[in-house]
Amino acid sequence: MLKITLPDGSEREYEQSTTPAQIAAEIGPRLAKAALAAEVDGHVVGLDYRLPESGEVKLRILTRKDPEALGVMRHSAAHVMARAVMRLYNGVQLAFGPTIEGGFYYDFDCEQPLTEEMFPAIEAEMRKIVQADEPFERLEESRDRSLAICRDLDQRYKVEHIETGLAEHSTMSFYRQGEFLDLCRGPHVPSAGAIGAFKLLSIAGAYWKGDAANKQLQRLYATAFFTQQDLDEHLKQLEEAKRRDHRVLGKQHDLFAINNLVGQGLILWQPKGAVVRNTL
Repeated sequence: MLKITLPDGSEREYEQSTTPAQIAAEIGPRLAKAALAAEVDGHVVGLDYRLPESGEVKLRILTRKDPEALGVMRHSAAHVMARAVMRLYNGVQLAFGPTIEGGFYYDFDCEQPLTEEMFPAIEAEMRKIVQADEPFERLEESRDRSLAICRDLDQRYKVEHIETGLAEHSTMSFYRQGEFLDLCRGPHVPSAGAIGAFKLLSIAGAYWKGDAANKQLQRLYATAFFTQQDLDEHLKQLEEAKRRDHRVLGKQHDLFAINNLVGQGLILWQPKGAVVRNTL
């Protein structure tokens, strides 16, 4: 017997395993429609997560009102971004695509280097994927089958990660969305239509697994929010922070310079900057 405790203290009992999606539907159609993910005993999971057949668990259905749901949606947006890049360009190798504070990124190894001039095309392709509203389907595979899948996809970074980073795992999970399949532990929103407003922000170099001995990949940064208003406010904050950045102000007003040969944290004072410093 499985006993489930909901946030309001009410309890439900089940004689067999069930999922958060099924429980949300039992509670009511409005919650079922708004549900994006769930929290089981403090861990965020997908709505298709299979609960244990017995024992006691605390369950919370997550909607866009919950902060945890934003992270899940951004993770799904990272997959949509990777799918868009693979649709548009040939020879794309996928690395990692996690959420971070304020957004998400995905690391790529591309035959054709990505540039900021490509952002409009990538965003347009992402919008097509979101509008198609295809579901995110979780697949559980054995280690050998996972290796075979990634080799068939010709995704060498995924193969290496299974062989090294996931060496102790006997089973692994993938998420499928349309023609796109990616090694991923999840969770994700039910379908791409749950992804709100998004914006590609910048590109930077990043070594595979953070090791300078490995190949440098291209890290594509982006962010996403449930509403356009929230996205616009965030972009405004980023612009204001950039405007106040001491590195930008120092260059604009000829106060100091930074030389990579000297060190990022060491300031080379210009005459104007020296006057300001001495005055202070």
